[in-house]
Amino acid sequence: MGDGMLIVCGQRELSEFLMNIISTAITGNHSIAVTGADARRRASVSEFSAILIAGKQPDEGSLDLAADLSSMGCGGVMVVVERNDLFDAHELLDGTGATILSKPLTKDALLQAIKLILKVSDGANIHDKAKLILVQMKNWTEPQAHRYIQKLSMDKRLPLDVASQMVIKALKREMNDS
Repeated sequence: MGDGMLIVCGQRELSEFLMNIISTAITGNHSIAVTGADARRRASVSEFSAILIAGKQPDEGSLDLAADLSSMGCGGVMVVVERNDLFDAHELLDGTGATILSKPLTKDALLQAIKLILKVSDGANIHDKAKLILVQMKNWTEPQAHRYIQKLSMDKRLPLDVASQMVIKALKREMNDS
């Protein structure tokens, strides 16, 4: 997971306003992209914890950009749309993993949505952390680690992320005991 958010907005005042809101509430190295092309370049070079697309970009539509960034493997892509564009947004972005936020959007609602996206993104990544620790500590392959966590999840009837957390805690205890 990257450090900081990428704010994609072609309107200078709005992008600075969003940067101020996000910087006061969420730590990290946040940056602004003014065009869709700039956002793609930055996303391909750096990893961001989330990407917020708001306002208009001079070179393309927000929905197309959100779909493209999601297909590039960027996590935590959020796009702010007008209420009357919600149907089109859902049709285009369904299944991409992008989150749609509808205007009007208060400062508190925006921050709450961003924090939730970041939390979910961190939780979704816990499985990869658990696999990595198993590979390093037990000298297993990635498929072996995945299968172990998956089997634990099924045997204990727990969600995959909870089983992953159990594995991480157990391995940390094992490290501390030795």
